Amino acid sequence: MLGDRLERLTGALSREGYGLRAEVDPTSLAALDASLQSQDVVLELQTLRRVAWAALGQASPQRVRLTTEARARLSHLTDLRDVFSPADAERVGREFAGERWLAPDLLAARPWLDSRTPPKEVVPAVMQSQWSGLVGLLGEHGPWVYTANVADLQLLGRLYGELVRAASQAQEDQALDAALGQADQPSLLARLEATDYRQSSGTAMGVDLATLESAFWDAAKAQARRDWEGWQTRHGR
Repeated sequence: MLGDRLERLTGALSREGYGLRAEVDPTSLAALDASLQSQDVVLELQTLRRVAWAALGQASPQRVRLTTEARARLSHLTDLRDVFSPADAERVGREFAGERWLAPDLLAARPWLDSRTPPKEVVPAVMQSQWSGLVGLLGEHGPWVYTANVADLQLLGRLYGELVRAASQAQEDQALDAALGQADQPSLLARLEATDYRQSSGTAMGVDLATLESAFWDAAKAQARRDWEGWQTRHGR
């Protein structure tokens, strides 16, 4: 995922009229700025932010203006499908094959699956490794999940909701630094940045956004591994 980030960064800088002569450190806004300046690439703060968001996959920050109702639903379950049979898995896989983040999200929590699995085959692959479950989208701009039961789904929904609520009170640079620091999974904060969800000019004091995002991914991974290992044990694998 870091390689993808660097590729997007190169493209974003090219659109600003700059090229890279050496590697850069994209793990924080300050580190990115320093490594760019070492190559004589000096950007105004707003341009630096725009380039950093683009590197995270968010090329158009805050393009979506949320209504009060949409803001309240940011972390609410948006889509839910039962996957109780291989036929269900194939149907759901076809239905959501065009969703940009379905495959990256489900695969990020399951390192035992091939990261090159085509999007329409991801849900069948997950079912084959864990058996039946629920495919859900936590908010229109949130993560896709595959859980064994409603309780697991509710836990992930609660953790994601905590991230959304904390990030909505953060400054842009606080959210951006947390997103840049998350290199091992798809950035949930970068997805939220498509909207004007941040309504505060203050800072989410005492809240570590990176820790909240990691808590979500850690839980998703733990659930997936538990179900995968249980399935392997039941079938003597």
